[in-house]
Amino acid sequence: MLSSLVGVGFAVLAAVGLAVQSLAVRLGTKTHSISAVIGVMYAVNLLVLVPVAGISEYPGYNVTIVSLGAFAVSGLLGSLVARYCYFIGIARLGASRTEPLKALLPLFAVGAAVLVLDEQVTATLLGGVVLLIAGGVAVTLESRDSPTAPTGRQLWVSLAFPLTAALLLGIDPIFTKLGFAEGTSALMGVTVRVAAAAAGFGLYLLWRAVRGSRPDSLDVNRWLIVASVANTVYLLSYYAALVRTPVSVVTPVLGTSTLFVVGGAAVFLQDDEHVTVRLVGATVLVVAGVVLVVQG
Repeated sequence: MLSSLVGVGFAVLAAVGLAVQSLAVRLGTKTHSISAVIGVMYAVNLLVLVPVAGISEYPGYNVTIVSLGAFAVSGLLGSLVARYCYFIGIARLGASRTEPLKALLPLFAVGAAVLVLDEQVTATLLGGVVLLIAGGVAVTLESRDSPTAPTGRQLWVSLAFPLTAALLLGIDPIFTKLGFAEGTSALMGVTVRVAAAAAGFGLYLLWRAVRGSRPDSLDVNRWLIVASVANTVYLLSYYAALVRTPVSVVTPVLGTSTLFVVGGAAVFLQDDEHVTVRLVGATVLVVAGVVLVVQG
């Protein structure tokens, strides 16, 4: 019981880190490309994780072939492709509208946990997931009327990015749990995850260079640093939660990041985003869904 409560606490901390990251990315992408933001984020992740894991886990790193592959796949799905889609959504739709859509990830996470990990789903838990979905639908409808959002076909293309991020973030915990089952620690797991994602990102940059694309400027500002530190806190807390608590609980708790993002956007991003009553209502649905999930 105590371990589960600690796990939920780490999940809430991860949600806070995720929210701070989202708001900082919104501000950072006003002056920098998404690739530049992600590049700085990987650099900060690795500067923190590699030496800490190298020292604290020495000499028994306890990484098997299975866990190495599992954490690498979770990194490519969650920390590379999903991150890219998520940040594109923030740049196009705004943080306050992208975050509730990404909060649909429990739908995919709970389904995958039941099918692959044989976790149990109660009626209360299912009701919470339904509320989270309802919140996501409300945001989609609200985005159609937002004066700052794209219109027509571009709107649906923009909506597809956070929804794709939700799908991939809902699947990647399955691989994370498989890695933990091998006895690999959360710290080693998240380090392998980020290293694999950074390697994939490096290959992408190499591909762009071969095609003749100009490299992005790495002129780092405070928002990129804030986003990178917040992302590192999120990853460490997220893995600390997963190692103690079922996927079907951890991922919905991450939905509380919606509350923090919408509140933060209303206070700090008034010039960039318009937080409406309908958007606040969608956020309430998400928070209510999270409460039911924790109780379930």
